Amino acid sequence: MIAEWTQALTKFLHEQLQKIIEHYKGTGAPVGFLTAGPTSVIDVDAATRQWNYVMLLVQHMYDDGLIDRHELLSWLIELLEKVRVADDTVLKLIMGQVLRVSVSQSLIVAVQYFTVIVSALLF
Repeated sequence: MIAEWTQALTKFLHEQLQKIIEHYKGTGAPVGFLTAGPTSVIDVDAATRQWNYVMLLVQHMYDDGLIDRHELLSWLIELLEKVRVADDTVLKLIMGQVLRVSVSQSLIVAVQYFTVIVSALLF
């Protein structure tokens, strides 16, 4: 049951993050005669709110041991390794969540976080 919760939450967060990345990369649908620009702004705002809300839920579930901690931490590290966006907003969004997650569970994970964070800041 814990694994299913973790997978469902990370899948939802991944979908929200993709919406946010598309907005900042500008790869969303072009604005034309039948499409309105403000809806894309509303969508990214909604995606950001949902990301923040679910990450708060994930933090509480993480603290209470209700999700697979190793899977969540691995997913966050994977995100940091893969996300390369010209705008630092997405990186800041992910980094904020990574820093909130307690890494005191494992020294190895803490070292991995440090390595990924330093490499993300250098590139």
